[in-house]
Amino acid sequence: MSEREATSDPVDIKESLDDIVQKLDQGKTSRSNWIESIDANKEEWERLKSRIQQCQRALKQLVTDKKAGLIGTVEFEKQYPKLQDELTELETTIYNMRLGTDIK
Repeated sequence: MSEREATSDPVDIKESLDDIVQKLDQGKTSRSNWIESIDANKEEWERLKSRIQQCQRALKQLVTDKKAGLIGTVEFEKQYPKLQDELTELETTIYNMRLGTDIK
């Protein structure tokens, strides 16, 4: 169990999860809110989208290079987690933009 889980009140956790589920289950209003969020943060959205595409291409190239024997296992295992972590962070930022929250 993580330190955060150990110190969190189960009631607070349930309320937080209920809030997230409600935000995810908003249907049409969710779509319009998402469009508004993109419009309000156009530059940030374009930056995130571009960076995600760069990370995806870099991951694909890394795997291709590994399969072709252009890089070794050590180099692959050094770069792969960094790219995956960055991609996850970028996707979390977009998720938060969509929900209007700051979920970690």
